[in-house]
Formats: sequence, structure tokens, C-alpha cells
Amino acid sequence: MSGTKLGARPPLVYCFGPYKLDTARNELSKFGLRVKLERKPLQLLTALVESAGEVVTRGDLRRQLWAEDLFVDFEKGLNVAAAKLRATLNDSPEKPRYVETVAGEGYRFIAEIERFSATARSSASEQLDGKVQAASAIDLLETCDSKPEDGAQHASSARLSPSRLQRWNTWHGIAVVTCVTIAAIVAARLPWMSLQPVAVHTGKLMLVVLPFENMSDDPDQEYLSDGITEELSTQLGNFNPQRLGVIGRTSAMAYKHSTKTIGQIGKDLGVNYVLEGSVRRDGSRIRVTAQLVQVSDQAHVWAQDYDRDVHDLLQVEDEVATTIAGQVGISMAVAKPRRLSHAHIPPPEAHGAYLIGRYYWYKRTPEGWSKSQEYFRVAIKIDPQYAAPYAGLAECAGRQESLAAAQKAVELDPTSGEAYTALGWVEFFKVWDYIAAAEALKTAIQFDPNYAPAHHISSAVFQGSGDFQDAIEQEKQAVLLDPLALIFRASLAEELSMAGESERAVEQINQIFAIDPRYPKAHETLGTIDLRRGMYKEAINEFEASERYGGISERAPIGYAYARLGNKQKALRILSELKALEKRAPSGDLSADLALVEVGLQHRDAALAWLDKEYQQHDDDGPWGTRVDPLFDPLHSDPRFQQLMQRVNFPN
Repeated sequence: MSGTKLGARPPLVYCFGPYKLDTARNELSKFGLRVKLERKPLQLLTALVESAGEVVTRGDLRRQLWAEDLFVDFEKGLNVAAAKLRATLNDSPEKPRYVETVAGEGYRFIAEIERFSATARSSASEQLDGKVQAASAIDLLETCDSKPEDGAQHASSARLSPSRLQRWNTWHGIAVVTCVTIAAIVAARLPWMSLQPVAVHTGKLMLVVLPFENMSDDPDQEYLSDGITEELSTQLGNFNPQRLGVIGRTSAMAYKHSTKTIGQIGKDLGVNYVLEGSVRRDGSRIRVTAQLVQVSDQAHVWAQDYDRDVHDLLQVEDEVATTIAGQVGISMAVAKPRRLSHAHIPPPEAHGAYLIGRYYWYKRTPEGWSKSQEYFRVAIKIDPQYAAPYAGLAECAGRQESLAAAQKAVELDPTSGEAYTALGWVEFFKVWDYIAAAEALKTAIQFDPNYAPAHHISSAVFQGSGDFQDAIEQEKQAVLLDPLALIFRASLAEELSMAGESERAVEQINQIFAIDPRYPKAHETLGTIDLRRGMYKEAINEFEASERYGGISERAPIGYAYARLGNKQKALRILSELKALEKRAPSGDLSADLALVEVGLQHRDAALAWLDKEYQQHDDDGPWGTRVDPLFDPLHSDPRFQQLMQRVNFPN
């Protein structure tokens, strides 16, 4: 690499993972939110990204970044800049995802990147960047409550061009969530509220726990700060949920390293209070600093430092949550908690293993889920009476083990909304016991109305039973509680489409692109919406875009679209490819896909045969979608299809 100075290259926008580096503005953002990064680490990132895949030597970096600073300690300065950059990107020198150290030479940027001109940002998706800054996350949902004719004017708005994020998994449907998200029926209906920030939570005060900063020297301790953030959110959510609501994890984590003010975050999420803090671990000692800020005037209501042994971490979490509830309770009359947060106190080794398991689980990758299983099993081995790792294991293990783990979690902590949500997800998607799933999720919401994944999964069960309006209501509730969890918004668009409200569904997708124009699941969902509208060419483009930007391959709906376009040759070619894949791994996982292509080709008998195979081999996803999806309408009146649905024992 030459010693060309920064700025000699034309200004570009570089996208990698959830990050965007704008070299014209000297600005780094994550999920559309600006990330605070000092000048030298930002310059280092720019130099590495501009030569992605190549080694940038220490000599090159000295010439580019320190040419005018003749008297600085260059080696120390570079090491500090690299450490700060890795901390901002949540990267590790031992297992790098972005910045790799090349021993004796320098550094190399190893992640896949996309480049865009910073001076010709003409795509519809990029034009929305300014709108994101002006609108709150909750405002973006406003059109869900508008009348269909009001939303129609937006239906023809430009399709928003994207790029690559993590692939959506059926589990993320807890996002299958988030891996926590999917499954069931809630007996009592929850009324939908207005979506303006002031009125959304009528009669309820809202709080968000911002990601606690990891102040330890070791970036690998990130799991600890993330774990404390999540557990404080859970505990505070269990304080009188009718009066105090807590924003979900995905939305809170979007503000990690954000430079937004408390006032801006409060407006974005429609909250009254913000809890922020930091964690520093030094050997067996831990220091937790927390402060509560009121959004209206940004006044510091309360602040406290806790210097404890790491063995006392759970007690610290309880103290912080109880103190916050007390402080909030004085001014907002919030009731005391219904139950103790930790009836069982696990040893710190078990709790630490569980937190690491959740840390990997939230990466939402096959490798992450595999790694999370290992740590959940370690936690269970250390303390077999600890319920939380059983619930975590239920969300990523095989069918039989998932059911046993979920049942054990409920047995050990019968008041845990998280445990009952995991059980509901397993019963719905893996066991196909819809009544049991409905009961588990009803209980989950009773215990923890602030747990967004429970509402998300409830929506899936309502949808499976054909009750689209209740499905929409539950998904709206999930979005309110976690407004930046894009999987919830994509599911809301899907449910609106299934209910025949295509215009409002498309508007939801466009709102997702306003938050993240490169979200693959949104393109996949838009493709499905287009199939139902008979817009087959547009659907193919969306499915291909989803895969191009990191989503799963959607060969079946593309084959269906080609069949409906009259291109039988391409449809048959895709059908042949899917049959070959199914033959190599005959698990039943591709049966519904094959059935969809056969429906497009008007091969009713073949389609029904594939659905019967799906039932016989018990594909984990289940046949619930075929029962209510308009794409399968040609089969719905067939007595063989109706008999199959009776065998599956769908609720009426």
C-alpha cells in the first residue's frame, strides 16, 4: 500500500455488518445511529477500510495518521487507537471479525464491505437517511393505525434498495425471537393504543436501560455488561407492568456507543426515564456504576457506585433494580414487585456461563447458537437448579431436548415469563401442540406483560389459527415494547398482508428500510407480499436482493413466481434443484417449499403429497402457514388438505 494521505481518495460510504462509515462526513454509524469514535481510531478505521483485504503496515499508518505529529509516541498511539477501535466495533484481537493484527507488519480489515459514492447517494434507501434522524422509532409505526385508504398513497413509493445484515432464523421468528421470539394464543385480548409517543403508553410510564459500558481492559468481558443490561431490563419489567413499561433489548442495544443525547433517545423510544451505567471487572472484583436520568429535563434523579466481589453480582442487580423502582415509585407511584427476582441464587460460575451463552445466542448466527448451547450446558452442569440456562437451551436445541429443557425451566421457576415463552415456542413450532402453546404464552404474558417476544410468538399462533386481527394486535404490542427490533416489524408487515391489507404491509416494509435499508428479512417479506399481489417479477427481485444482502436462499417462492409468470422451464429447474437437496437430506424441511412450487405449476396432487410428507416427518417449522396463506388457496377446498389439517389438530 502506498503512503497516500487520507483524503486523496474520493469520499465513499463503506458498509460492513451493521456499520456504515461515511468518509465525507468522518462519521461511523451502527443501525443508522451515529457511533462515538475519537479522531485517531476513526482515521485508523478509514485507512484500513479503504484497503480492505490488504495489509496496511505500521509504517504506512504512521505516514498517514501521524505525519504531522513528529514528537508523539507513535507505537503507543497506534496501539491505543487500535484498542479503542476494536472496543467500538465489539471486536477481539484473538478472534477478529473486522480488524486482524498481522504480526510484525500491521493490520488488515477482514470483513466484507460494500462501497457507495458519498457524492451520488441517489438510491431511495439512502434518501431516507435524513428522515430516520427526524422521526422517532415509534412514529414510524403510525401508519399501522391509519385507514387503508390513507396508506394507499404510500403503496407505490419507491422500493428501497438495501445491503447485508445477519440472516433471519426461524427461531427468530423469539425472533422465530431474536434467537428470542415466536409462538402462541393469548386468551385475553390486549387493546391497541395510539402510537404517538405521548399517548402510546397511556397510564404507563416507560423506561429504557441503555447498554452498560464495558470499562474493563478486556473486550471479552462485553458479555458481562450486556448481561447486566438485559437482566436489569427484565427485573424492572417485572415491577408493576401495568404502570411501568421497559423497552426491549434489541431497541436498547441499538444505542450502544451512541452519541445521541438522553433527550433524543427519549424522543426516539417514547420513554420517561433512562438508566445508564458502566461495569469494570478486575479479577474477582467488580464495579457497577448506574444513574437514573429523567428525560423531560435530563435531571439526574439518582446515581450510585457498587464495589463488590463478582460473586455478589446478582445481589447488585437486585439492589439496583429495587432502588430504581423506589426512586421511580416516589414520583410515579409504581407498585412494589410482585415476586423476588431471584428465588434461587446460582453460583457466580453458573451465572457467568449463562451470560456468555446469552451473549453468543444474541449474535443470531448458527455458530453463535452452537456456542451458546455449550455455555448453557456448562451452567446447567454447575447448577442443575438454575432455571435460566434451561430456557436458553430450549431456544436452540433439538426438538425433544428443547421440550424437556423448557419444561424444566418452568418447573424450576414457575413465575418466569421467559421460561413460559420458551415453552410456548417449543410447543408451537416443534411439538405442534397448539393448545399447550396457547396456554404457555397466556401464562408468559400474565407474568411478564413487558416481554416483547411473548407477544411476538402469540401473534404467530393467532396467525396460524387464521385470527389475523388479533395477530396484528399482538405484533403491534411487541413493536411498542421493542420498536427497533426489525424482525417484529417484518412480522407485522406479513400479518397485515395475510389480512389482505397489502398497502399498509408495504408501508411497514418501507418504514423498516427507513431504519435499516439493508435488512434482508424485509426484502424477503416484501417479496412474499408481492407474490400475493400477483407482482411476480418484483417478487423475484426482492427475494434475490434478500439473499444478496445476507438472507437465506428463497428458491421456492422464486420457482412459484416463475411458474405463475408462465416460465415453466425455470420453475421446473428450481423444482429439480429442491428435489435434489431434499433427497440428500430427507428431513422434511423442504417439503413445504416443494409444495409451493408445485402449487405454482398447478400440480395439486404433487403439492398435497409434499405436505403429507412434511406432516409425516414433522418438519420443525410446521404446516401452519399453508393453512392460512392465500398462496395455497388452490388446495384449501380439497378434502385431502382438510383431512391433513384435522390430523395436525389446528385450533378452530
